[in-house]
Amino acid sequence: MLGVVMAYLAGFFETKIPVDFRGVVPSTVDGQIIKVEVTTEPLIEKAAGTVRAKVETVISPLVTARISSISVRSGDQVKKGAVLVQLDSRELKARVDQAHQEMIAAKARYDQAEKEYKRFQNIYKAGGGAVSKSKLDQVESVYTAARAELTRARRQEDEAETALSHSTLKAPISGRVVERYAEPGDTAGQGVPLLRLYDPDSLRLEASVRESVASKLSKAQRLTTEIDAIDKRFTSVLDEIVPSADPGSRSFLVKVDLKDKSGLFPGMFGRLLIPIGQTKKIYVPIEAVTRVGQLDFVIVKSEKGPTRRYVRLGTAEDDRVQVVSGLSQGEEILVRRHK
Repeated sequence: MLGVVMAYLAGFFETKIPVDFRGVVPSTVDGQIIKVEVTTEPLIEKAAGTVRAKVETVISPLVTARISSISVRSGDQVKKGAVLVQLDSRELKARVDQAHQEMIAAKARYDQAEKEYKRFQNIYKAGGGAVSKSKLDQVESVYTAARAELTRARRQEDEAETALSHSTLKAPISGRVVERYAEPGDTAGQGVPLLRLYDPDSLRLEASVRESVASKLSKAQRLTTEIDAIDKRFTSVLDEIVPSADPGSRSFLVKVDLKDKSGLFPGMFGRLLIPIGQTKKIYVPIEAVTRVGQLDFVIVKSEKGPTRRYVRLGTAEDDRVQVVSGLSQGEEILVRRHK
């Protein structure tokens, strides 16, 4: 009895209406009749990527000192050679003066030792035993040490002057400042980044392309790149394919140069459009589609008259939409008139 009750509640003893949208009562809606056509379009592989700068640099000091001034902020344009950061150079200047004075003292000792050596050398060559060979060797030793001391002092002076030059940080390239990591008054550490800048003219898209597609690409090949943030497409030229695949994703890193770089910034999301073949699609006007709940229908001309048929739709473009299934080439559909 329990089984019979459950079967009754499930509707086993009731007549079912077959689900067949093609059997729906013919529609009486008026409109324009158009023929369904199949179009051939290129099959496009879309590879996600990121806009990056080919020429990018980080400004870091080679000496540790307090920051006196920073003349730029994020977004500023700079020319090559422009002064970006000035460090406190008082201590470095003092080292240069000290090294210079030591060099002067070493030069004086060298000159004196050179005179003594030449004088004793002349006396020794004159003969007579006034200067012994051991005495001449002793004077020559002093002269050699003075010459080495002078060389060391000059090198120390050069080193101090080089350190002083490192207190002024200049732009190595012409470009735009991306980030500023410090403020005047901070202590700049050796090798710690202060600024980061890039060349806007070197922007390119770096995308991961699956290995089966990357193997068919060639250098200097012209492709299309789209950037969602600015809703724009760019003509691009393949610049580099990294000759090593990522073992996790089985993809190659492909870098393309963007011809028009207006409105682009590093870090933007983009897609590289790669043609890999051709595909056939059916498009119909959006006005030809009627939505009932979650289902889409079109009115097809048949022997029985206009009949409503279920279709599965794809992407919409402008005033038309792709029909993935439900229509065949040569069939005629009705496009309603606007009232």
